[in-house]
Amino acid sequence: LHPGDLFPFTRKPLFVIVDSSNSTAYKNFTNLFGQPLVCLLSPTVYPKSVQDQSQRGSLFTLFLYSPLLAFSSICGLNSVRRGLWERAQEFLRKVFRDIGQMITRSRSIDQAFLQFFGDEFLRLLLIRFVFCSAALRLHKLFRESRSFPESYPELPKQDTVESSLLQKHILELATMLDVQSLFWDDSLESY
Repeated sequence: LHPGDLFPFTRKPLFVIVDSSNSTAYKNFTNLFGQPLVCLLSPTVYPKSVQDQSQRGSLFTLFLYSPLLAFSSICGLNSVRRGLWERAQEFLRKVFRDIGQMITRSRSIDQAFLQFFGDEFLRLLLIRFVFCSAALRLHKLFRESRSFPESYPELPKQDTVESSLLQKHILELATMLDVQSLFWDDSLESY
């Protein structure tokens, strides 16, 4: 499926998730009809230690479906005690509320994101996408820019995926799961 194949569907608002090793083909999608259009694009490469796990499914899709399971996966956690899992899930709900507020309060965000934000399911996907992107940016194994998800139109990084509040939340979650050594704990500018 090529971006051009979807042009007829851009006559109406269109929300696309591309999980492919060639997802960057959708990075500069042409919006012919001026309708809201959002594309969430998977990373095109993963670190070798994570690639081995990809036989069970895509890490990007796992983040959109079950963010805590995906977070545990990139940290090499095969099991988490039930009480800790429930505390982490509750913490993630707080993080997701904060991400939602970041998106709606951003003055530089493309209006297409806000058009879809009213739909509960698409809002959840957008929030999980931001969480995924921020978590991978802070993880020490994910160093190539091709290892980070992208979007079209581009999200304002300072207001979302590189937000100091979101970075703090991810480090708190990592500390809760006792995997903080896998994440950078300084601001993104320091490395």
